[in-house]
Amino acid sequence: MKLPPSEVTSRPVYLPLAPELAAGRHWLVLDAPSMDEVLLAELASAFAPVAERLQVWSIGPLQPAMGLGPVTRLADLKAAASALAGQWPLRVSDRLCVQGSEPFVWSVFLAARELGLAESQIQLAHAGSQRRRVWCTHCHGFTEGVSSSTVACAGCGRELLVRDHFSRRHGAFMGVMVDAEVPGQRPVRDELFP
Repeated sequence: MKLPPSEVTSRPVYLPLAPELAAGRHWLVLDAPSMDEVLLAELASAFAPVAERLQVWSIGPLQPAMGLGPVTRLADLKAAASALAGQWPLRVSDRLCVQGSEPFVWSVFLAARELGLAESQIQLAHAGSQRRRVWCTHCHGFTEGVSSSTVACAGCGRELLVRDHFSRRHGAFMGVMVDAEVPGQRPVRDELFP
């Protein structure tokens, strides 16, 4: 089930990835489980004009990416952050393009920002599962892979209402205790995010 567009303005809007032709180096970081042949073909076509300045990194095994050139497989997000850190000096003309699940793209985004890339140098595109990362406003812990409207916090155990408010600082949706105002009154848990 595809969710209708949210009225919450903090919810990220994702556009298809596209290189900036006048920019310098491009890195394309892909969440392998979120990729399919059609998406890979679209990316290969879009990034063909910058092929000589493009490095493609895949987290996990990627099916053959015809036209994308050589793909470097990285073990995990930590390895991606290390690979990006190894590209020093980072320049104003560098561009980072990331495609995958929402928790994936925001994890890469936050790591890139810590390394000094400006927000304007980073493009994010969603692909695959709509499961969410939820940040608990009470214990400040994260719960991964949330597919429902409420969830038990992985950190403190409180039952959280998954709000459609997205925190770019945390790369996660906000979770607030469901019965904070009326103890014991809890909404029905609905599966919303496949």
